[in-house]
Amino acid sequence: MFKKIDKVIAPILQFIVMFCCIGIAIILFIRVIIRFTPLTIELSWTDEVVEWMMAWMIFTASTLIFRDHSHFQVDLLVKKLEGKKAGVFFRMLITILSIIFIASLFYYGVLMVKSTDQFSPIMKVPTKFPYSSIPINCALMLFYLCHDFILECGELKK
Repeated sequence: MFKKIDKVIAPILQFIVMFCCIGIAIILFIRVIIRFTPLTIELSWTDEVVEWMMAWMIFTASTLIFRDHSHFQVDLLVKKLEGKKAGVFFRMLITILSIIFIASLFYYGVLMVKSTDQFSPIMKVPTKFPYSSIPINCALMLFYLCHDFILECGELKK
């Protein structure tokens, strides 16, 4: 079941990251070009759009990093304990601590989204939109972490 869900989620996450990255690059490129031309086009709204895209890109890329286990880690002890039951327990401890951290980030992210009633100053868009990148991606990270924990529990039975 996990693989079926992942087959749907992963390409969507990758698309969001690529879309935001390309969007940010295009918007900033246009701003630089216009700055050096005599055109007087008002582009102050682009600051907000870049800010929102940056929030979504960062948190969505973090989810992909959790999915692929490609986050920065000090793995000296993990490698020393590799192939031993103690290594599995150690990885489980790391996963549990990660779940606790991401769950608290999810909780406070939800509180932040629920409590905000502000609008962006230029475009008048609710700030719930960029803030929602936190709980949405934390929920996905928890999904991947719980999957990892289940796999690690399975390793103990071997």
